[in-house]
Amino acid sequence: MDTDHIFHELFRDHPEWLRELTGLPLPAGCRGSARTLKQLEIRCDLLLEPEDPADFCYLVEFQLYHDHSIFNRIELARQVLWKHLNPRKDCRRRDYVPREIETVVLFGSRTELPSSHTRHPLTRVLFLDELLESLKQRHPDSPLVAALAPLSEPLAELEKNAAGHYQFIRGYGLLSREDREVLGEIFLLLLLQRFKTKNREEIRKMIAELTPLHETRAGKELLEEGLERGRQEGLQKGLANGIAKGMADLIRKMAGKGRTPAEISDLTDLSVAEVIRFLEADRD
Repeated sequence: MDTDHIFHELFRDHPEWLRELTGLPLPAGCRGSARTLKQLEIRCDLLLEPEDPADFCYLVEFQLYHDHSIFNRIELARQVLWKHLNPRKDCRRRDYVPREIETVVLFGSRTELPSSHTRHPLTRVLFLDELLESLKQRHPDSPLVAALAPLSEPLAELEKNAAGHYQFIRGYGLLSREDREVLGEIFLLLLLQRFKTKNREEIRKMIAELTPLHETRAGKELLEEGLERGRQEGLQKGLANGIAKGMADLIRKMAGKGRTPAEISDLTDLSVAEVIRFLEADRD
């Protein structure tokens, strides 16, 4: 399950949601970012940097599959990042207080925890399924519980409750519209990844019951129900109707984000030649 970018997007702008979920003592005013440590090309899922340099930074990894290397990787990342945050010239000053980093790994469940964890006692270990259950007991009406429901609910229960979860998120008046949309998108992305065994029609139907496909990023990547009709009518004819306009916008956005014609072809079911012809026509 490709979830690193989902968790990064979820907690980057709202570290307080991570504090609510995990109980980590994150100071107010943390800035969240992904960080690539260029010396060794180590990418950190989430780095939270408090405004006060006396407060600990938190290096957080989300691990939803078994991997014996996780603790060595995060410790190596911590050491490289420590050097980055504490320049050598500053470390030579007697009055300098180094910026310290705490490492945290959030596993999906205890089944993903490698036996090597006993050799890394300084890394805090947490489990998303247990955290979500605890959060549900403390705050059953939290939109975070609904947004992350696909991570823990059994498939039959999730399929039954999906529409209710989504409607609750989109109607949660205590959040801004932008935050509701972000949580809604994350819910849909997790939902789509959880139901990989369903065919396209079943997934499409499930999403369609929740929201119009053209309004969601997840729906765009699976395409609207009319996409096949647009292909059958031909690209040029399809451009004349709303379905193909949505497809045109999708292709344009993917190309603008650096997706290659081959990648766009995989996501849209158009041939590479059709994608290239469209992009050339769009430039004209």
